[in-house]
Amino acid sequence: MRKFAMTFIGGLLVGAVATFVILSQITLQYRDFYMQGAREQVFIASELRAKRERELQNRIEKGLPEIVLNIHNDSQLRKAHDAPFVLRQIRDFYELNSLPLPAEISPILNELPRNH
Repeated sequence: MRKFAMTFIGGLLVGAVATFVILSQITLQYRDFYMQGAREQVFIASELRAKRERELQNRIEKGLPEIVLNIHNDSQLRKAHDAPFVLRQIRDFYELNSLPLPAEISPILNELPRNH
């Protein structure tokens, strides 16, 4: 009985430590994600205030193919719940603005199912 109690208590301690480690990682990821979003908002606000809308637009549009390729080539990003939505948003951006899909991402975006 004593061995069972010690095993049970040991399991509780290991479970508590594992839970603490997992929750701290989630908290750190949320913190980092929030700070990245905040930095991006400050950057966008600064660019718009400085009347550099066109340069900002060009930089963002230039980065869209890289986002598609990163999602497509990274298994963790591909598994993300919002990955198909983000890829469809990028495809829709090109279509709504009558822009040709860049050759390097055209096969990836053309494979996406159409929901509309």
